[in-house]
Amino acid sequence: MLHRSRFLVSIVVLVFALRNANAQVDTVLNRYRHYLINSIVPEGDAGKMAAALTANHQWPDLNYADTSRAFWHNLNHMKRLRDLALAYANPNSRYYNRDDIKQAIHNGLEHWLAHRYKNSNWWHNEIGVPQYMRDVIVLFQKELTPAEREGALQVLAQYKLQESGAGANLTWTADLAFHYGALTGDEQLMKKTSQLIIDEVHASIGEGIQPDFSYHQHGARLQEYHYGAAFLKSNIRIAWQLRGTKWSFPQDKIELLMNFILNGWQWMSRGIYTVPGTIDRAVSRRNYLAYADLRDMVPYLAQLYPEKAAAFQAMLLLQNGQGKPLRGFRYYPYSDFSVYQQNEFGFFLKTISSRTLTSESINSENLKGNLLNSGDGYMMKNGREYYNLMPAWNWDALPGITSFNGAKTIIRKDFVGSVSDSVSGASSMDYGLQSKDGKGISVKKSWFCHDGFIVCLIAPSDSNQQEKNIYTVLDQCRWQGDVLTSNVKTPLEAGHYSLKNIRWLYHNGLAYLLIDPMNVDLDIKEVSGTWKSINTSETDSLVKEKIFLPLIMHEGKRKLGYVLIAAQSVDEIKMLAQNPKWKILHNEKDYQAASFDDGTIMIAFYAATAAQFGKHRLTVDHPCIVMVKGKKLYLSNPLHTKITLHGKFDTSTFTASLPDNGYTVCVRL
Repeated sequence: MLHRSRFLVSIVVLVFALRNANAQVDTVLNRYRHYLINSIVPEGDAGKMAAALTANHQWPDLNYADTSRAFWHNLNHMKRLRDLALAYANPNSRYYNRDDIKQAIHNGLEHWLAHRYKNSNWWHNEIGVPQYMRDVIVLFQKELTPAEREGALQVLAQYKLQESGAGANLTWTADLAFHYGALTGDEQLMKKTSQLIIDEVHASIGEGIQPDFSYHQHGARLQEYHYGAAFLKSNIRIAWQLRGTKWSFPQDKIELLMNFILNGWQWMSRGIYTVPGTIDRAVSRRNYLAYADLRDMVPYLAQLYPEKAAAFQAMLLLQNGQGKPLRGFRYYPYSDFSVYQQNEFGFFLKTISSRTLTSESINSENLKGNLLNSGDGYMMKNGREYYNLMPAWNWDALPGITSFNGAKTIIRKDFVGSVSDSVSGASSMDYGLQSKDGKGISVKKSWFCHDGFIVCLIAPSDSNQQEKNIYTVLDQCRWQGDVLTSNVKTPLEAGHYSLKNIRWLYHNGLAYLLIDPMNVDLDIKEVSGTWKSINTSETDSLVKEKIFLPLIMHEGKRKLGYVLIAAQSVDEIKMLAQNPKWKILHNEKDYQAASFDDGTIMIAFYAATAAQFGKHRLTVDHPCIVMVKGKKLYLSNPLHTKITLHGKFDTSTFTASLPDNGYTVCVRL
């Protein structure tokens, strides 16, 4: 009798456990369905989309023989099926439960299951197609016939779990495997893959989140809003799905994702807009400069981490073009990326070193981006300055770079870094450019950011440099409003100008003030190009844009500099030109230095040497970057080696242990 009672108890416990397990599986699938309906916006009108299907269940505007590796036409068939399923499943849609939409989904699904299209790019077969099929199953599963469900699950099962992979690719495949397990009742697979996803949420110097909250994929390449966007958004959604279940994320993993957003993600953008240096080859894709948009994820973030709900709401306001702008300086040493955010603008600088990689060009994308990351700097006020401008760009004149006619290859060097107190900062870079025939330049550049000013200094590394056609690009952005210069009283008309002895230029509320009068080549005109010229998978439709492109012509000058500032009027620029709030202390290959009216001093020491400025003298026994603020010295080693720095400021000696990661150390005098 006792044995029978124990047996019955065991049966009850087992049944309860099974019901609980099934309930948790249902919970995560229902949450995913909720996420799809509330967060994914279908493209196009579902009714027109359904009506456009031909008798053989194809869309006539898609090329089903397409072999493109990047933007594959056939993948759009699956995307449209997903969009139709969204319209059918959404109670707030006018197409909710409509028979014509349901029939179109059946027809389109039948076509795919009959043909099982494949691409030479593994990603489409193992990730892209299975992702859309998973969504169709979750949204439309009650309407699927047994044969359709079996076929759809077979397509979902095309994923190949990348257990030895990293970053977004691992997360994508493990996410697909997890949902396959949920849809087929395989709890062991769910347990295994959820743990893989959780384990991949970590900071390291490999691929994925870096210790400084930047993001790498395909080696040491900054991919914040490309692969990083896929990784972040997938993990936010998955963590939200799994919360409160036996597969839930540990709290430390949630906190890491939140820090990645608040200390990395939101700083590398101006609202929803970003710059080419944060997305690498995806710069050649339409709309990708708006991929910092995280507005649809804020409700999930607030539920995952309510302690930071206010911070996420503030970020939401900024991404909606409202709220209080970020202010301060951030440097990401693992990615050679600097940000200076002010009320009026954001300045974004992508440098390169022997530790980071040039921009990649694969799958016939980013065909002209060979000079990206060579000190290109971007000034953004409204975010429209560079958005979708890439087809019309002159890729030999990227904003901020110092180059020469025929430059093709970046020569990466060790000395690249920054020093900062989070309010102000200095970034410096030693680099070279080379042409196909071996000609080249070697340049040292510094950007000193303080009190709303960006002082840029340029000096040659080689005093015997032979290349003559050197220029520095002040900007190359969308022409937005009047263009004024120091020697012209009225706004310039469209055209090309060779301006002599220019002191400053003014455009879109930003001033470009030259340290010494220089000759400037200026284009303000309409130019055209195609997306296909930079990405063979894109459209060849002609794109026309109005461009503002000023170039400083070096014309044999060994050193020069300029200042970027936001200004309300020409009168303000004239006052600053006559009474600058900065002073250039030194601009040679041994060190570059500038000071500001409040006493702040910034110096990039390219060698162990002494800097003399006014009554002050600073001596260091290693290359370093220094910022002096009052009685505090901020120091970093741009060579990224661990050193003990000894120095002397006037009569005060100091010693600082500088880490090998480029971070700033503060010492008191």
